Amino acid sequence: MNFRSGWPDIVKHLDFPLLITVIVIAIGGVLAIHSALHGQPSANGNVHKQIFGIIVGIVAMVALSATDYTQLLRRHSRWLYWLNIFLLTIVLLHGHSSRGAQRWISLGPMQVQPSEFCKIILIIALALFITQRREEIREWRTVWSSILFIAVPLLLIFKQPDLGTALVVGTLWFGMMYVGGAKWQHLLILFLAAALMFAGMWHFHVLKDYQKKRLIVFLYPNADPRDTGYHLRQSQIAIGSGEVTGQGYQRGMQANGHFIPEQHTDFIFTIVGEEGGFVGSIILLALYLLVLERSLALLIHTEDYLGRLLIAGVVSMLAFHIIVNIGMTIGVMPVTGVPLPFFSYGLSALLVDMMAIGLVLSVAARKHRILFGT
Repeated sequence: MNFRSGWPDIVKHLDFPLLITVIVIAIGGVLAIHSALHGQPSANGNVHKQIFGIIVGIVAMVALSATDYTQLLRRHSRWLYWLNIFLLTIVLLHGHSSRGAQRWISLGPMQVQPSEFCKIILIIALALFITQRREEIREWRTVWSSILFIAVPLLLIFKQPDLGTALVVGTLWFGMMYVGGAKWQHLLILFLAAALMFAGMWHFHVLKDYQKKRLIVFLYPNADPRDTGYHLRQSQIAIGSGEVTGQGYQRGMQANGHFIPEQHTDFIFTIVGEEGGFVGSIILLALYLLVLERSLALLIHTEDYLGRLLIAGVVSMLAFHIIVNIGMTIGVMPVTGVPLPFFSYGLSALLVDMMAIGLVLSVAARKHRILFGT
């Protein structure tokens, strides 16, 4: 597309409420990151990186919205899938380790996390994979072949170890298969099989000790008071102390004391709860609900099978992140290393989330062109 001549057409078909909501959430994330890192030497540098990520993410969103996703998937999904496998393998062989996990590749001054990009690549690749087998989606062989399709990247992610992202991949697979028309009986059987497999992984010590501790603390909050239990307790204290209207920006006692680990990434919702209180938390949740609602409305009203699958994958991914991330900070979900979409610090996750919304915007734009011929 000639960008100059095509710009009016791009603007005309953009879903501005969805686009603006995502940008507002991202700007709120920058403010929360700045508060979380307040007083630390890395504060300004990380904030500037996040702002840079937002700018690049907005460009990516608009560019993808102007792209015909059907052509994008058919031309690029296969090599993207194998690039994904290659990068995940490189991580295991030469990746950068931090806190017992090997998840990053160094690209100059930046750290890239391929497991984050794996999410959107699998949404793209799996959407085309299912579409090509649409007529056999209700057969067991199609279900099993789709599992094999995601098995290699899933195992590579689990090996890092990154249980949170592995669960995200499983969730988006489930959502896409369900929307694609797979039998619910097949999905239920596989869900129960996954639960049994998890129990076996626990029994035979496949899971790491820290992963077990997180689940134990979720069930018994006082089981590990000096480590995982301490983190959860401090998170709950921070959110509870915000009460109705919060303690004010950069005035949170828990945040300023840095009692909460990873409060600019995994536990960033504690900043919202402590400094913004119930009101601030509800506003952020309302913005997330608007993103999910507009995406689901488009899924329901889009007749294109491929487009519906893309949106199903994006909504499944975002919903899992939002529910698990916020849930773990208040103690209703186990502690899992998944970021809050558009909000947590991290360029890889931010870019992936915004590119995912770009795919949704692309489906919306194509739907408009088909309906109105413009």
